[in-house]
Amino acid sequence: MTPIQQIEIEDEGAGVRADAFIAARLAVSRSRAQKMLEGGTLNGARVKPSHTLRSGDVLLLPELETTLEETQAQISSEEMPMPELIKNLVFVYEDEHLMIINKPRGLLVHLGAGERVATLVDFLRQQNKPLSSVGPPERAGIVHRLDKETSGLMIVCKTDAAHWKLADDFSERRLTKNYVALVCGVPPLRGRIEAPIERHATHRKKFAVMQHGKDAVTEYTVAQHWRKFALLNIHLLTGRTHQIRVHLNYLNHPVVGDPLYGGEKRALDSAGSPEVRAALENLHGQALHAAKLQFTHPITEEPLQFEAPLPADMQNVIEALNVAE
Repeated sequence: MTPIQQIEIEDEGAGVRADAFIAARLAVSRSRAQKMLEGGTLNGARVKPSHTLRSGDVLLLPELETTLEETQAQISSEEMPMPELIKNLVFVYEDEHLMIINKPRGLLVHLGAGERVATLVDFLRQQNKPLSSVGPPERAGIVHRLDKETSGLMIVCKTDAAHWKLADDFSERRLTKNYVALVCGVPPLRGRIEAPIERHATHRKKFAVMQHGKDAVTEYTVAQHWRKFALLNIHLLTGRTHQIRVHLNYLNHPVVGDPLYGGEKRALDSAGSPEVRAALENLHGQALHAAKLQFTHPITEEPLQFEAPLPADMQNVIEALNVAE
């Protein structure tokens, strides 16, 4: 393909990887930027995506045809009808670099294998929110995620610069994430769970504690307890898929309302009173909420801290337990 774009690197691009710079500059995914670099040149020579740019460098890049996957992702986002629960999404904070949202339970953050339902990314695109282009199009802006049935605070990135820095902060555990969970039974008042996690060998939608899994560490304290239930404050030191749900199930204290790990049936069996049972039946999913988020702004370096109240249906269960006991 004939190079049709010429980009001269100025001071803001100096010291940045070539693929990261192109992704941010042209608002494309990193993989697409890498494909463009494969057919382009830097100062007349071939260039690797990992090459660090310098002020004064000149890039010549080809135009790539939009892939079918990218086209489908964009079209589906524009046409996808949003579920009623999207009305419960709250923008807690927003600036030119990032957004903090309070995600309602039941909203999928981004597409997974074989899925085609409305997602948070779809909604943000429909709202014309700028999203970082790191990663595939269906995960635009997403630097970390919450399970579909987990509510609470999430960061969404608008710029690649913010995305790269926050991704590094997550990797180095510089952010503090605190959750609140209502669980079946009463565990020891304080605990630290260090148990590796990987995908279940036979049930592919589940994860499990496995000897050769990825390291996972969860700390918790009991904030309140009743005869057969407890409310936990949870601090995540790692961010594995389903980590809290898997670790608490491993302790034999599954999250209330969680059908995948046994918390839904056990909670109903333990209800005790009609009022508690009614509140549990009106719980729309698992009683797990990302309640607090503390981090340093990736661009301004301002310390930020946010809190989100418990969903009403989760609070109703707690109030029913308080009355019953």
